[in-house]
Amino acid sequence: MCELGKRLKESREAKGLEIAQVAEVLKVRRVILEALEDCRFDELPEPALARGYLKRYAQLLGLDPAPLLALYPIGTPEPVGPVGSTPTTPSPQTSSPSSIGWLWLIPLVLLLGVLGWLGLRALNPPSTPTPVQTTPTPVTPPPPQQISLRIATQPPGARVYLDGFLLGQAPLEARVEAGERTLRIEASGYQKYEQVLTLQSDRNLSFALTPVPPAPAPSFPQPPAPGTTPPTNPTTPTPTAGLVLRLEGTSWIRVTDARTGRQLYEGTVSSGTQLSYPLPVVVRAGNAGAVRVIVNGQDRGRMGSVGQVVALRYGQ
Repeated sequence: MCELGKRLKESREAKGLEIAQVAEVLKVRRVILEALEDCRFDELPEPALARGYLKRYAQLLGLDPAPLLALYPIGTPEPVGPVGSTPTTPSPQTSSPSSIGWLWLIPLVLLLGVLGWLGLRALNPPSTPTPVQTTPTPVTPPPPQQISLRIATQPPGARVYLDGFLLGQAPLEARVEAGERTLRIEASGYQKYEQVLTLQSDRNLSFALTPVPPAPAPSFPQPPAPGTTPPTNPTTPTPTAGLVLRLEGTSWIRVTDARTGRQLYEGTVSSGTQLSYPLPVVVRAGNAGAVRVIVNGQDRGRMGSVGQVVALRYGQ
């Protein structure tokens, strides 16, 4: 499996999505998504259409499409044209008598020459040049440039992600592709750090994470760190203000502050878990039928059907 397909498949599985669910949301045939994940590019439609499918797939999974589009192979056909030569028409040759007395033979000789030429042309019609077809030589793009990335954090042991994929725990050193990449660092009890880096040469980076400040009282419960499963407490009463998400099954969920765009939570949540957030927020669920929504104490029912990917805004 190539790097492109590996990223798509790992991101989809990390969100708990089946390929059939993704195909239904994107309105794309399942075989096209399977061909992208398995890197069977010869089974995809024309490059412009296939790259459009790839971009929409990446956006649905929350990935930056640009690095994935850079991995998609591009072929440049060579121009072809008919090869042949235009047949030349022989010109009849005539001879002139040296004696003026034989001048009456000139028209007869010319007539015989024309008749002979027409007879030969009828027996051997000129052939049409046959175009010579050549097979285009595919142009293989050069492999992406690799650079060395070293990362140290305070405190040590923080999880380091690049374009949403886990590199490991700091301190670490890894070989990554050059270009514009999104770096994310997470540690329990510390605020998440995220930055877009332009990597063109080897980099040695160090980050000091900011501790999460204690929540003032009264306040909504502090959401768990992205990528982790929030604690389950069946005895916690349901808040009468704000948004409450009550899980009646397992689903991947992302919660974003609707005013600032700041991500409040992202991860796979198990059945029986209850999450609370102040309004307004945008909620995206990978299994909408497992998420019951309560807004300001009013039960709004489930977000959608089982297996359906839904994104809704709650609050003004």
